[in-house]
Amino acid sequence: MITTKKLTLVCILAAGLTAASASATERSTVLGGDGAIYQGKVGAYKDLFPKGGDTAPSNTVVALEITQAGGTVQRVLVPYTKNADVERSPAVLFEDVSKTVFLVWEAPVDALKSTLMLASFDGERWSAKPILITGNPYSSKSSPRLAVTRDTVPVAGQSEAAATERTRTILHIVWTEDAAPGNYEVLYSPVILEEGTYLGWHPVYRLSQLASSGSLGSEFAPPLDLLVSPVIQQGSDGRTLVVGFAYGAERRINTVVIDVLPEELGQLSETARSNIIDIGRGKYPASRQSLAEAVQQKIIEHGGAFHADVIAYIAERIFDQIMADRGGNDDDLIALGETARSNIIDIGASFSGRGLRDRGRSDKARIEQVDYPDPKPAGTVPHLIQMRVVSSRPTPQIGTTNLRLFLSDSGEEALIAWTEKDRVVYRLSQDDSWATPREIKLSDSLTLEKAYQILEQRVRNR
Repeated sequence: MITTKKLTLVCILAAGLTAASASATERSTVLGGDGAIYQGKVGAYKDLFPKGGDTAPSNTVVALEITQAGGTVQRVLVPYTKNADVERSPAVLFEDVSKTVFLVWEAPVDALKSTLMLASFDGERWSAKPILITGNPYSSKSSPRLAVTRDTVPVAGQSEAAATERTRTILHIVWTEDAAPGNYEVLYSPVILEEGTYLGWHPVYRLSQLASSGSLGSEFAPPLDLLVSPVIQQGSDGRTLVVGFAYGAERRINTVVIDVLPEELGQLSETARSNIIDIGRGKYPASRQSLAEAVQQKIIEHGGAFHADVIAYIAERIFDQIMADRGGNDDDLIALGETARSNIIDIGASFSGRGLRDRGRSDKARIEQVDYPDPKPAGTVPHLIQMRVVSSRPTPQIGTTNLRLFLSDSGEEALIAWTEKDRVVYRLSQDDSWATPREIKLSDSLTLEKAYQILEQRVRNR
């Protein structure tokens, strides 16, 4: 289903298109491409900056700590946190291509409400102002998680030699909201930068509602640590993202794949819609055959970004749709154009999974049509975000200490691990059920961190 929201553009490449993307995921401490280690810190200003004078000594601030490869440590104050607010939960991400650090943190509004703030640091200066991220303005936000995807889109010039590329960076933010006492929901928002410039606003989607089945999945309630700790990671092909989270209201562990569909798909669908209307106006339905042939040819001409077999298939499907239509006037022609546009988007979305049959539930997939805010820049077209629920498993019986959720690159498999005394216990799921718990005994040579690295690698490689 395609729904429409006012939104800025986001786009990464689907199968059948030729371009490159880069992706990274959030960690509490991250290693940059230059060998430096970046960490977000929260504390009293006097403790983080003993010799500073930018704000009151007792004020809580956020700082970015940079440890260079040679061991030199530098702390940089996040300038937007100099007020009396008590900030919490900083999360850091380093984007290799632009060599930029992105930092998101929780900024309280009052005792019961908070927002998220997003800022970037390029090594010398901070972004002009932070971006406000919020879902329900009356709820408390926590556990922000970050991932980034980046891609380029060709921009036509007056000649082939004059053609350029436009770069877009998409910051994907996932967080938890306390919707009601004890009822936590997971939300997602893409923040889009074109050539480094924020487009001005962003949407918010409730992943918990998307994954909801309306039924109780288990007799076991997810522990609190699982409810407030969503996971976001790179998908199987470097351009999709996988989000995993627990939903307490239904006692389920859910995974959602997020795929920002290619801009070329939006351009192609808009071209087909306008061609159907322009070519067919005043001639439809008497010239249905010639309309179908003309539109088929236009799709092929404008589908240079797609593999030849893919664009031929799309063109043939739209040809068949026009021939099968039984409308009789211009209003019907407009409806035909809209239907053709939707069909092209649906076909293109199916190729985003490399043409494989979706193993998730088709009724739990959404394509959100997004558009530039008015006034729209000339030549822009709406763009598309696909969200698919890949799995929704009942919560198994698990422990609560050092609890971690690991996901495969496709999101189809999951592993939950926790500690009991001197060992790690884990349960693996490859379908809707969970395997019998297994154990890894910890030792001086096999620490908890190493054990979790082994488990993460095990499920990611499946």
